[in-house]
Amino acid sequence: MRLCANWLPLSLDLTREVAARCEAAGLWGIGIGDSPNYAELYSACADALRATSSLVVSTSVTNPVTRHWSVHAGAVRALASAHPGRFRLGFGRGDSAVHTFGLRPASLAELERFGNSVADSARAAGVDPFLLLAASGPATARAAGRVADGVIAGVGGDPAALRTIRERANAARDAAAAPLETWASVRIAIGRDDTEVRDLRRRLVPRAVSASHFAFASTFEGKNVPPEYAGVLAERYATYDYGSHGRSGATSNATMFADRPDIEDYLLDRFAVVGRADDCRARLEELSAHVDGIYLSLLFEDALPQIDRIGAMLT
Repeated sequence: MRLCANWLPLSLDLTREVAARCEAAGLWGIGIGDSPNYAELYSACADALRATSSLVVSTSVTNPVTRHWSVHAGAVRALASAHPGRFRLGFGRGDSAVHTFGLRPASLAELERFGNSVADSARAAGVDPFLLLAASGPATARAAGRVADGVIAGVGGDPAALRTIRERANAARDAAAAPLETWASVRIAIGRDDTEVRDLRRRLVPRAVSASHFAFASTFEGKNVPPEYAGVLAERYATYDYGSHGRSGATSNATMFADRPDIEDYLLDRFAVVGRADDCRARLEELSAHVDGIYLSLLFEDALPQIDRIGAMLT
């Protein structure tokens, strides 16, 4: 299994420690998120690369809206040149990082222009970039097929939805190009006993809601959502709070489906891997049959012990 921890850079010192711990635990890579509430993205990527010797570092993900494409291109040239084969640019239309400032997400045409501009700039400097595009729907998956080397499928661990993303992306690809890498993205929390697992499931509810909002808020097309849930999901996403995006704890997102425990369980089971180590490993092995790799978003406040538990799970 190729596993990447997903991390928001709470501080540069902690980012270096998290990256080193990921490498020691046997993870393949680390993805670093782009959010206005945390450390600067490319500084964090540079620190993660310097703190490790083999770990693959990706942005997971940035966007074409809050920085000019030339800024991204310069970072790609610098990091990919200094660390060959170890840096990847993951990007998408823009979610919390864009909405926080009242900006509009990039259009699909803007996404493709961005990817092509960054890639052309890197290749002109002798750098062969690896681009990943985050997609939760068929249209963005097709854009990934045209402009990227891989797709981060933001549809959780549902095999049918992952297959749709992979098929749509590869159908749009040039016939001479290699197939796209397809990456799943889920939240993970490993507990030592049943009591701790129950607590971790409760703490992951707002994270699962945030992931589901990214996946479903624009359209349910091709995403294998149970029809009996679709209406409720659409209605309540209208009250989604970007100020609490991705955060654990008592937020309005955390209680969005408090009166519908069946929906909470569905979202947790689809967008999170929570349980004892053996159960989590079995779920990841099952999921890995459908994708080329998996991004594992950590409970950031417990990142270091969780990474150690992931490492123990892999041995």
